Amino acid sequence: MPFCPDCGTKVSEDTQFCPECGHPLAIGQAVIKGKSKKKLAGIIAACTIAVIVIVVIATHPPTSMEPEPAIPVHFTTYTDELGLFSISYPPEWEPALEYMEEIEEFSKDIISSITSDLPIEKACFLFMAGLPTETGYYSPNVNIVVEPLSGIVWTHDAVVTVAIEGLKEVVSDYHEFSRVKTTIDNRTATIIEYQATFAGLGTGHFVQMMFIVNKTFWGVTCTALSPDEYSEWEDDFDAIVRSLRILK
Repeated sequence: MPFCPDCGTKVSEDTQFCPECGHPLAIGQAVIKGKSKKKLAGIIAACTIAVIVIVVIATHPPTSMEPEPAIPVHFTTYTDELGLFSISYPPEWEPALEYMEEIEEFSKDIISSITSDLPIEKACFLFMAGLPTETGYYSPNVNIVVEPLSGIVWTHDAVVTVAIEGLKEVVSDYHEFSRVKTTIDNRTATIIEYQATFAGLGTGHFVQMMFIVNKTFWGVTCTALSPDEYSEWEDDFDAIVRSLRILK
């Protein structure tokens, strides 16, 4: 027996109007089953919403809308001599400024091995701090690198992409665990957690924050040299990279 296409009420084949809602019916023709029609409409609507959600996610990367957490009160805050920036870290960590020149020379050697046309040849280390060890090395640690961006207009997302592509060229493996786009110091920033292996240095676990200030790339990276070390300092790593403040 056919159904009213409007309300789904069962009707006879010779009925001209639905006895329930009064909707006009086609005599002698198969009447569209109302309930099936409504079900089909629901499926179409659900599929449409799903497509819209996919498009929104694809074109708008996830952004943290949560308020920026405060710097832990027990952290030590370092401000450079020029008053350009400040960064905070656990009280047992110490600045490792005596290693800056050595680190920069080592980094230049790595950068020179990159053959792609990436804007990283002028990268400069501004700061390093970490937990002193018996060998004199600082592990875990944090460093700050800056790089002037010139020649083209760089967007935040483009800079992040280039930075990661450059990293992949100097490591034997790269595994990304998370990537969060958020706001730090009133600027758009991306925080990435990843693991990578450098020749001669072994595998490290990293949390890196990147943003742009006045056409200059800023990168803050916390490094742990073992999974156990990272597990111990995981929460501190996130707080450290988020603590960077540009003062000028």
